[in-house]
Amino acid sequence: MMATIPRGPWAPLMLALLAGCGSAGAKSSAASAAADEPQDRGGGTGTPAARTATAPDARATRVEVAVLQDSEASLESTIPGEVEGSRDAVLASAQGGPVERVVVKEGQAVRKGQLLMQVDTTLYAIRKRQAETQLARARREQERASGLGTALPAAERDRRDSIVTQLETDLDFAELQLARSRIRAPFAGVVSEIHAEVGEVVAATAPLLHLVRLDPVHVVLSVPDRDVVALTAGARVEVRVPAVPSPLEGTIARINPTGDRDTRAFRAEVEVTNGDMKVLPGMIASVRLDRTLESGAVVIPQDWLVTRRDGVGAFLDDGGVANYVPVKAGRVVRDLVVIDAGLSAGDRLVIKGHRSLADGDRLMVSRSGVCCTEGRVRFDQP
Repeated sequence: MMATIPRGPWAPLMLALLAGCGSAGAKSSAASAAADEPQDRGGGTGTPAARTATAPDARATRVEVAVLQDSEASLESTIPGEVEGSRDAVLASAQGGPVERVVVKEGQAVRKGQLLMQVDTTLYAIRKRQAETQLARARREQERASGLGTALPAAERDRRDSIVTQLETDLDFAELQLARSRIRAPFAGVVSEIHAEVGEVVAATAPLLHLVRLDPVHVVLSVPDRDVVALTAGARVEVRVPAVPSPLEGTIARINPTGDRDTRAFRAEVEVTNGDMKVLPGMIASVRLDRTLESGAVVIPQDWLVTRRDGVGAFLDDGGVANYVPVKAGRVVRDLVVIDAGLSAGDRLVIKGHRSLADGDRLMVSRSGVCCTEGRVRFDQP
């Protein structure tokens, strides 16, 4: 049947509507035909069931996994420090007075007990002689009283004995003052500074000399709290000083058990032999700490552990399912922790995405590697 072409002023609009309906019907027919045709392109089954089987489980959690291996925990760091004398003393006079004699010079090496300076020694020497004279007279009178026997009242004999005892004490005091007027070296070392000249009147406790021991010297360190637990007194370390071309060997002499409240750092002293006196107080040094603390153990970053109310644990990949296991954490070395129990070599530990897991969750492993080399994972793929 032949279609009638519309005429009149509405003819263009009617023609456009008829054309659109024809295009929509063609598209609907084409879609139906496409749905009825097989979807096999390139050898696949093309069935909806096959497509559903190969799609990833939308409920699985994307994670990264590391296969554990026995490794070691080591401490490697370089800490700056400053050189100080192994012994350092500022010497003064306990009594004060005029400086009568300066026996040494700055930079001079002295032995223990050597005389360095005299302060008002003449006055205390005179007081000592006075005390000796008075004591000698009192002892002679005591001997005469003792020779009289019972002819002298007992009270008088006791009085003379008391006078002798008092004068003996006075002599001891005078000898002590005389000894303190002579400033002597409390240890063998080098005179670093002299703060007073002959004829100068100094106050009691005013600094007179600075004495320092240069063999050995100490390198003083401020060790961060994360490293100090790994240090041991007596351990060998390498020391470098810019003024000395080759590295020196040092020994950790002492570690202060109390940290600074502001910096949270701990003071440690490294002793270095300095027979040639090339390392001097005030020089800058650096100490290299390189120690293996644990070997043949499972060592992992602390961040891989999960903390719960009942303790610490970790998630393992058990055939694509998250398996929570309790863990006994041991020694901590910086950001690493030695595992004493709960994990062993060969376990597939979840290292990323583990904080959002629950026991029994399905896992989708996006990347897998081997743990650990210095706390780092070696991944199979980028």
